Amino acid sequence: APNPTAVVGSAHEVPRHRRGGTVTAAPASARAATGRVAALVLALLLGLFAQGQAVQGEALWKRLCAQCHGGRAQGARPYPGLEAAAPLFRTPEGRRYLVLVLLYGKRGEAGLMPGFPQLDDEELAALLNHLMALLKVRAEPFNPEDIKRERGQNLAPDRIQRA
Repeated sequence: APNPTAVVGSAHEVPRHRRGGTVTAAPASARAATGRVAALVLALLLGLFAQGQAVQGEALWKRLCAQCHGGRAQGARPYPGLEAAAPLFRTPEGRRYLVLVLLYGKRGEAGLMPGFPQLDDEELAALLNHLMALLKVRAEPFNPEDIKRERGQNLAPDRIQRA
């Protein structure tokens, strides 16, 4: 008699249904529909996460950055616009520099920009992703792990330099 079970995770795993007294494989169309539903649910959840992060990043920008750097990162005298930062989002060294500036601050021509170590990794990633959107940069989004890697160095703002 055929075995009505399949090894989970094997290449031969086939969902089985009991019909009357016999065990039959689920129709391929049912398996495909289940896969499509699962993919749709995952896409919706990822979309909601991204939307939530965008809202969070915008709120943080308005609260912490816009006063000096402007609502669209255009700058507000004497503080600089951030258009020149756009290429930094595309290189590992530039991305690390941006994270360090947000964590530890930076001394520049207009004075001292404070760091924001009190924000958690998700918030700082959302803030950097919002700046990337403001500057219309197409690059890999920041994630909390990008921030976490640079925490705990306790760097003085004077030590934060572009690579």
